[in-house]
Amino acid sequence: MGDRLPLGYERFGCSQNLMQVAMLATLKAEDILNSWPEAEVGRILRDYGEESNWWFLQEKIINARKKGGLHSTRELVDLVRKASGKSGGRLGWIKTATRVFQALRIVVNDELQTLENALYACFDCLSSGGRLAVISFHSLEDRIVKKAFLDIIENEGEDDEEDYAVKRNDKIGTGTQIWVKQKIVGRNGTILTKRPITPSEDEERLNRRCRSAKLRVIQKH
Repeated sequence: MGDRLPLGYERFGCSQNLMQVAMLATLKAEDILNSWPEAEVGRILRDYGEESNWWFLQEKIINARKKGGLHSTRELVDLVRKASGKSGGRLGWIKTATRVFQALRIVVNDELQTLENALYACFDCLSSGGRLAVISFHSLEDRIVKKAFLDIIENEGEDDEEDYAVKRNDKIGTGTQIWVKQKIVGRNGTILTKRPITPSEDEERLNRRCRSAKLRVIQKH
């Protein structure tokens, strides 16, 4: 790897200075890493990065404060690389670093709350019969989409899954759509994907980055 940052770190807007991910964000990852309570740093890594070794990384980050703190992306990358050791193979540390940056990005940008707000706003803009399709790329996003869709349609749990199973040739709207497997009907709308649609093996071969993608669709009454 040399001194080059792992692929994709440029997406986070954190090339050198640590680490104001969004241009308009007032919170910086640097603030989180160097001044937030230890328990809160660990919670962020655990809940938003879904990092199994969050407690070990939390300890390393807190110890770094005694040596002046973390003030650049390179310093954080080096910390993660050293903390990861040889686990996960030669480049296994990159997966850990990606999860750490994901956690920081989510907090700095308030991404999950922004996503939830956007789902409600987009549904309100739909005309009757209109559909909202959302693709998420990690489980935190998908859980929010699933929960928000159920809340939006005002489903009260009385709909049995088997009652609304959609057969392969069932028609929804004006066309036959074989990808719709199940639906949940509520007062305000219908969830057309009780379970999310995931990429096929052929799609994954063409685009490896789509492997974690999940598609959920809701239709307004």
